[in-house]
Amino acid sequence: MKPLFLEELEIRTNMPLAALDKIAAAGICVYSVEKCGVGCLKILVKSKESKKIFAIFRSSCYTVTRKKSAGLKRVVRMLLARPGAAVGALLFLLICAAGNFFVLRIDVQGSAARYADEAKKILADNRVGMYSFYDADAAERARASMMRLPNVVFASVEKTGSTVTVTLEESAETPVPERETSLVSPCAGIVEEIAVLRGTALVSEGDAVTAGQELAGGWLETEEGEKIPTFAVARASLLCTGDFTYTAEEESDAQRRKALAAAYLAAGGEPVSEEVGVQAQGEKTVYTVRLTYRVRIAVNMG
Repeated sequence: MKPLFLEELEIRTNMPLAALDKIAAAGICVYSVEKCGVGCLKILVKSKESKKIFAIFRSSCYTVTRKKSAGLKRVVRMLLARPGAAVGALLFLLICAAGNFFVLRIDVQGSAARYADEAKKILADNRVGMYSFYDADAAERARASMMRLPNVVFASVEKTGSTVTVTLEESAETPVPERETSLVSPCAGIVEEIAVLRGTALVSEGDAVTAGQELAGGWLETEEGEKIPTFAVARASLLCTGDFTYTAEEESDAQRRKALAAAYLAAGGEPVSEEVGVQAQGEKTVYTVRLTYRVRIAVNMG
């Protein structure tokens, strides 16, 4: 990588290769060498090394001439020669740098770009509006609020230069009205595990629930207590207990196995433990199976 401050020197001599050897022996790095005639070389060196080269070839048969500045040094000299241009360039750079700290444009894109007005309002509510100072923490709060927009499954807020780009994506699988909006328990039992990716959890692990009870609601609550309708994305594991009866012609091991199989089928979960009771009713035998079973349920999890 070339240094920022360089100078181009011209060396005239009958022994150009010897001149390069002298420069190398002095530990000076040459960034470019060009032969521009018989006994004439143009070299590019650091500006601070040019004095050393003049000293090396002083009182010798070598003629060294400074041709021009290169790199940043050339730009600096031009600006110093024109103070007005230098001030104007400095002001321009300061304006550009300051502009990068402010929001001068907001773009909303993605499959849910129809929420552009809502997204801009959310940004403004979090003080990330047009001509405002950009605050990354405020932008993250706005992004979290955008996730509460109906059917939005992804939201991002990014700033490039003075432009804030909001990306909103919605699920393309099923329209919101056709989705199940909440997670409901199919049986009475104990909540072993619950994970809510979207929506609001209404129970915790260890809670006792009844059949038909909502475990995760299809809404989000703002800090002000407002409920925003959406759909729940959640899963849960329940440990349920139920009594199942089976009537047989006689009492036998085969009938007992059939009673258990019927209970497993009716429960529809993963058996954990069971107790089987037998009672004669006239000429029939009634098996009562008290079954503890695990049910895993989910809503809108794909």
